[in-house]
Amino acid sequence: MIWKIFLFRKQEAMTDEQIIRDKITTLGDIFKNPNDELFNTLFTADCDYITFMGEHLKGIKENLRVHTALANNWLFKGAELFTDIKQIKFPAENVAIVIATGAIKFRWQKKVNKKRLSINTNVFVKQNADWKIASFQNNRIKAPNFIQRLMMGK
Repeated sequence: MIWKIFLFRKQEAMTDEQIIRDKITTLGDIFKNPNDELFNTLFTADCDYITFMGEHLKGIKENLRVHTALANNWLFKGAELFTDIKQIKFPAENVAIVIATGAIKFRWQKKVNKKRLSINTNVFVKQNADWKIASFQNNRIKAPNFIQRLMMGK
């Protein structure tokens, strides 16, 4: 009997994980066609979005406004967002933490520039049997400079 409960929970977790993986893939559309439906599918209404420059966007409306402006900027026309999920953790039944790397490939680039890779943390919450991003933080990946290496003993 216990193994049946374990098996059921394992299948449920896989279903949740697949939903989250699909949402991360859908995040790639954020520069192609930002719209209310996309953002309401991906984010909680009160989401927090920390850009790689440290700007704190609060709520779907502000998040959508900024991404719409980016998508309409000539620089981002035809840009694609690439993401690679590194790990998914479920610290609680209705919470998932996703660590992923990603980068934007601009229309004139043949491949993603590795120097433009960022790492992000996504906190998903389960609401009404659906997973949404409550918090997203994005940081550029950089090698430690001389002082940082010295302080870390490297």
